[in-house]
Amino acid sequence: MRRTIKRLSIPFREPFATAAGVVAARELLLLRLEDDDGAVGHGEAAPFEPYDGVSIDEAAAALRDGRAAGGDGRAPPQAQAAEELARLDLAARRAGRPIGEPGADAIVVNRTLPAGPPDEVAARAEEGLRAGYSCFKVKVGLPDDEQRVAAVREVIGPWPALRIDANGAWDVDEAVATTRALAPYDVQLVEQPCRTLEELAAVRAAVEPPVAADEPIASAADVERAATVGACDAVNVKVAGSGGFGAARDALRAAREHGLDAFLSSTLDGPWGIAAALQLAAAEGVSLACGLATLELFDARLARAIPPPERGLLAVPQGPGLGVAADEAALSEVLVEELV
Repeated sequence: MRRTIKRLSIPFREPFATAAGVVAARELLLLRLEDDDGAVGHGEAAPFEPYDGVSIDEAAAALRDGRAAGGDGRAPPQAQAAEELARLDLAARRAGRPIGEPGADAIVVNRTLPAGPPDEVAARAEEGLRAGYSCFKVKVGLPDDEQRVAAVREVIGPWPALRIDANGAWDVDEAVATTRALAPYDVQLVEQPCRTLEELAAVRAAVEPPVAADEPIASAADVERAATVGACDAVNVKVAGSGGFGAARDALRAAREHGLDAFLSSTLDGPWGIAAALQLAAAEGVSLACGLATLELFDARLARAIPPPERGLLAVPQGPGLGVAADEAALSEVLVEELV
């Protein structure tokens, strides 16, 4: 099996702002496997250090030295996901099928709105409304949160769902106070208001909008613990953060078993990660809007390897494999270096 690892840097159309900071480009690792018959599979490692504490160098080292292939937890989950996805992609391409079981043809997705000035964020929301989105997620955790959320609700009107995502920026008192202030804007979900599951449980007991857990959820065991402590009403599952397709599937099934809603999203993943999540959402019958419409934030041909959303729906790639066709010119445009 021949292995190649490429380091990519995909620029954003505009700097992307969250409570954790501002980023101008998204660095990813692309693992390419080629067998002796010339069949090829790709897997993507998408660590995002400001969010998950894993550096691109850590993931690259795990892919180079073989730890990611061990499946024993010695490698970052993002590197394990790349290894698993590449092997699934390769096997499914050889078989002429997608990696996931047949399911929905398209998945409802939300439009993610960065934590920028209220008027700019509202303008992006208005664009999303014209494009047919039925769910919007606003990044919060800054002093002007109420102005930003109010501006978005004003332009989208009463019907589309509106979520807020603090990425763990608040303590319990701040989360309760801010959520109560934002509740009149008909908030569908408050995603990760605080850092820990115990803090989420305290917030959930004190506010009306449902609470979703994100950062602490990486496995079926995490979902079970969240249910046990009463931390949330829903969980946000990520293929990269879970360590791959199989682990993310287990987390979704655990949520169903414990009476929790669930949805999938990415941490600004590339097209291979998005394709895997779409196939998983279809196979598992996920009905809540998923946070997978993030490729449109990038300014690169590679971001168009998957067709953009239409009327708030993302088509599920039907394969073979992940169903991602990225030509060499598109890869060369964002290539930083070839590591192996």
